[in-house]
Amino acid sequence: MDTSSPDPRAGRAGRQPPSAGGPAGPDGGMPGIPDALDRDDLDVLALAGLAPPPDGDWLLVTSLESQPGGGFTAQHLHRHELHAHGGDVLVRVAPDTGCPGQPKVRAQVWAVMGGRLILTGNWDRQSPDDWAEQVRPAIAFAMGTITELEESGADLGPLRLVRLDDPDAATVGVPFGITARRAAAPGRQAG
Repeated sequence: MDTSSPDPRAGRAGRQPPSAGGPAGPDGGMPGIPDALDRDDLDVLALAGLAPPPDGDWLLVTSLESQPGGGFTAQHLHRHELHAHGGDVLVRVAPDTGCPGQPKVRAQVWAVMGGRLILTGNWDRQSPDDWAEQVRPAIAFAMGTITELEESGADLGPLRLVRLDDPDAATVGVPFGITARRAAAPGRQAG
C-alpha cells in the first residue's frame, strides 16, 4: 500500500535519516529526532529510540507494508509547511509530558479527507522504541479506507490544503458529502 502527497516537491529517494544528532531529550540522555531531515522519504522505524522535539513532529506517510517489521516511510514536515492534502495519512509524535520517569511518546494517526483532519488512532505513554510499530495497524486501516473511497469515486479534496495547526480542521468521522454516489435503499440500484 502506498500513498503520497500531490505536492510536486515530494521526493522518493528512500534515503536513511541522518544519524541521531539532535538535542538531548528531557532526561538529557536520549537524542532527539534530527531537525535537519530533508524532504526525501525516511525510514520511520529508524526513528526508534529518538525523542520527538518538545513541540512534537508531523510525519507524512508515503508508504507502509502492513505486516510487522515491514517497510514504513514518511516525510518529515518542517514547521513552515504544516499542511496536508486530501488523501494524506499523517503521524503526529510528541513527548508525553504526563509520564514521570522514563521519557514516553504520544503518537497519533490522522487521515485527511474533504478538507478535514480525522483522528484514526491515539496512543499515550508509548516507549520511544515501540511507537512506530504500535501505530502501524491504524495507518494501514486509514490508507486502506482512503484507497477504497478513492476507488469508489469519493472526492477527498486532494487539491485542498489543510493546516495541521488549525484546531478547527479536526473532525470526528468521515466528513459528509465526500462520496460521489449515495448508497441505494435495499432492493434499489444506486443512481
